[in-house]
Amino acid sequence: MKRQIIEEEAARKAINDAEGKWPRAEMAWEAATLVIAYDPEEGKPLTESGKVRAFTYQGSRSIGMPSLTVVYEDQDPFLFVHDVKFWDAGKYEQQFH
Repeated sequence: MKRQIIEEEAARKAINDAEGKWPRAEMAWEAATLVIAYDPEEGKPLTESGKVRAFTYQGSRSIGMPSLTVVYEDQDPFLFVHDVKFWDAGKYEQQFH
């Protein structure tokens, strides 16, 4: 079942900042939230219960789409997005994130 995404203040600020920096930040955000909304267990668990998770979406430098990691909490039927970090997609990023 698809979860409804609720963005907390820190996440909303990071998204707004990213949209001013990368031309396809909104597209990356929409893709990442689509994945976790339909599959909330996709991210890596950060707590023993597995309710708080982190999901990384790999962007594409060639089209100006940043990568991002989103920290969210599953409280069915909602996903509360606590924070999100955007960064420049690069050739070697998977080795470092």
